Amino acid sequence: MEGNSRRNEKITAFVLFGFSLFYFLSSLGMKMGTTRNPGPGFIPLITGSLLLLCTAAYLIRVLRPKPGRREEAKAPPRGGKNYLAIFGILGCTLAYPFLLEYGKFIASTFAVAYMMLVLLKPSRSLFPFFLALGMAVGSFLIFSLLLGVALPSGFLEELLFRIGG
Repeated sequence: MEGNSRRNEKITAFVLFGFSLFYFLSSLGMKMGTTRNPGPGFIPLITGSLLLLCTAAYLIRVLRPKPGRREEAKAPPRGGKNYLAIFGILGCTLAYPFLLEYGKFIASTFAVAYMMLVLLKPSRSLFPFFLALGMAVGSFLIFSLLLGVALPSGFLEELLFRIGG
């Protein structure tokens, strides 16, 4: 039974990789434009690149041989659903628009992302902190400086604007 599911997983990985390759190659034929004035092919090319990267990583993971039975025995048993994480993430998602008004973009995005990451893996606290910080600053830089989207700005955002030019 396990061999059949493994084969299905490989087939799925190849189909997803083929689709993402087709999407990426199709987006190359569209007009790109610039970062300040993007053309109709700008977002599809970025999406296709990221999709191709993710499906390639998934394909590589699926094609690697499975670990031996001794390593599988060490894996912790999968428990039930984590309702605290489910409702906590839902609550964070609902609270985010209201937090944007008071905390502005970077602080609100950092707080919500950090809370969601801690709810998913409560045993770790340092990694989610830096990941949430990187996500908040990175998304601000991409949307405001690269794509020119107007975001709620406070002290931190103005500081990044001055540093970034």
